[in-house]
Amino acid sequence: FAANANSQVLAFSDRKLNPSIYIYTFPELSKPTELKGSDVLDYTLLAFSFTGPYLASYSSVPEFVLSVWNWQENILLCSKPQPGLTATSLSFNPMNWQQLCFVAESAVTIWHIERSKDEHHLTRHPVELPDDCGVVSPHEDFFFPASRCNDPYHGPDLPVSAIAGLKGDEAETFVPRNCIKTSVHPTAHCWTATSEIYMGCKEGYILSIDAEKYSVCVLQKKASSVQDFLSCSKYL
Repeated sequence: FAANANSQVLAFSDRKLNPSIYIYTFPELSKPTELKGSDVLDYTLLAFSFTGPYLASYSSVPEFVLSVWNWQENILLCSKPQPGLTATSLSFNPMNWQQLCFVAESAVTIWHIERSKDEHHLTRHPVELPDDCGVVSPHEDFFFPASRCNDPYHGPDLPVSAIAGLKGDEAETFVPRNCIKTSVHPTAHCWTATSEIYMGCKEGYILSIDAEKYSVCVLQKKASSVQDFLSCSKYL
């Protein structure tokens, strides 16, 4: 379910094979548009843009596809698959309809809707979240091993994925197990008038995300629990 106060419309989808997205005006409740996708079992998220006739949708298993529609003209502008990624929230930048904040259980992605005349394309920009201790680590290159050097005596440097014997999509997203870090889990977010995103996390942190630079700043650290306070007070 989604609503847009500016256009006075609301949207929802039914739950059946190949569901449609219905858009009604409010308060008249007349149905101007029915958006019909293909080979979709269920829509899990819908979001209206604050400006312009745009609607974003995200489908669940088995497709996991992010789509952007022009609901007034009943046109699918662009779509992008996200295999196996379960989303929890989705929203447009209220100051720029060509930016989307896509939040999963432990990941945040800023999507740009690139436009050239009538062609639209979704560009993915992942955000590096802090770990569960609130530490923002610098970006690491997982493509080549850490022992990479300029001395070719022992042969050329091979990507870590090639050493692991992977190819295709698995090779591009492969991360060694000892490099996998547990990140915070986003729970809620909102946009500001300066195109920043404030985000709350399950662990108690509040983050500020720059949607242009895709950088993260921890605004509020994790609050100490009562048990931590009691365990420390006995030493005072």
